[in-house]
Amino acid sequence: MSRIKSQGTQVFAVVNGEVVRFSCPKAFSFGEDSFSKIDATCLDSDTKDYERGLRDPGEGSLQIDLDDENASHLKLIELADSGDKVEWHVGSSHSKTAPTYEAVSGIELPEDRIWWSFEGYINPAAPSIEADSLIGYTFTLVRTSKVTTTPRVTA
Repeated sequence: MSRIKSQGTQVFAVVNGEVVRFSCPKAFSFGEDSFSKIDATCLDSDTKDYERGLRDPGEGSLQIDLDDENASHLKLIELADSGDKVEWHVGSSHSKTAPTYEAVSGIELPEDRIWWSFEGYINPAAPSIEADSLIGYTFTLVRTSKVTTTPRVTA
């Protein structure tokens, strides 16, 4: 039975045609999707009947302990302030191989790790300042698409 450790997971986004790795995330959550319900109940039914409606992508979060010498942390704050919708790609701990991006062909995800991909934006956040802790940010991640899983290629 294979068990995949979360330690070693990496978070990437395509920002202005460039792959950016957000180093040292503390936690990442995709959030849960929900679907509207379309009432398909007949007048002579004893119970309600529904069809699944449109997907409402979930809201997750991305958490960091701020390191102002880490360019990716500053980029994250900048991205949140811009409100730009970007492609996100989260790579499993199976390897450290980074994705590449070409303007013509788009993202190329290495086959040696699992990838979870989606589109979305992050909302600005104020830092959390508490006793006996590091200054941290928890950004709300608003997905605008479903999460697509790309399995790794195994022998």
